[in-house]
Amino acid sequence: MIHQTKHIIEDDWDILIILDACRYDLFGQISKGILKNTDDLKKMISPATHTVEWLVKTFDKQYFSDVIYISSNPFINSKGIKPEQGKVSFIGKDHFKRIIDVWDKSWNQDISTVHPIDVNKAAIVSIDLNPKYRHIIHYMQPHSPYIYYGGLKSHMHPVQNLQKNLNPTNELSVFSKILKIIFSQETVWRIGHNLGRDPTWDLGKLWLKYGKEGIIKGYKEDLKLVLNHVKKIVDLYPNKKIIITSDHGERLGESGNYGHAGKREKVLIEVPWLEYK
Repeated sequence: MIHQTKHIIEDDWDILIILDACRYDLFGQISKGILKNTDDLKKMISPATHTVEWLVKTFDKQYFSDVIYISSNPFINSKGIKPEQGKVSFIGKDHFKRIIDVWDKSWNQDISTVHPIDVNKAAIVSIDLNPKYRHIIHYMQPHSPYIYYGGLKSHMHPVQNLQKNLNPTNELSVFSKILKIIFSQETVWRIGHNLGRDPTWDLGKLWLKYGKEGIIKGYKEDLKLVLNHVKKIVDLYPNKKIIITSDHGERLGESGNYGHAGKREKVLIEVPWLEYK
């Protein structure tokens, strides 16, 4: 197994596709029947368990004058806003020729995410107008909130979250944070619900309504959704070298926990690596 960062930097790719929070095992299951050449799928080890850490370990201290970054993730932005997760931070505009803020222009408040169709629109325009540049296309899916369940209604634009330095995956309740040190998230959610303190996090809400299997269902359906849009990019540019991978994986109920960040667990660092040459 080879460290993913080395390959991203050293590989001679034209288009690098990032699926946010995509697990290797479920990519292998869902991609069959959607993408071609899935028998060439490799397992790679990500250097990170969350996006900002991945950005720092993959691109920090370098400037890519030939790369345009199509970003549906507000953590990679052209505005100079410095998102922080844990003890690391990353200013995207210091590392790439251009960042196209799809997360800003096409943010859908009805689902609190960016639909992959809008990512494709921005990517295709940029690739066609800038054929000599390499492109990174960063989709938010299969990261929650899941479009399959209607997403998550929000009145706050992500730039407001960034400016307030909020991590949207954090439980906001101090009560929950204390319990999480001792118990799994499922136990915290169950205790909180019994005490009239339902979770504020979208995955907690989904767990109360649909359980673990419901969360897995939402993840798989959103992965299927984004892969159908990835297929359109692959089919449109058969003469370009395309790599599909992820920044990190995702917990889907292992030991009663969900989401990502934290210690380097298998499901958080094993990501797909599929090449089209």
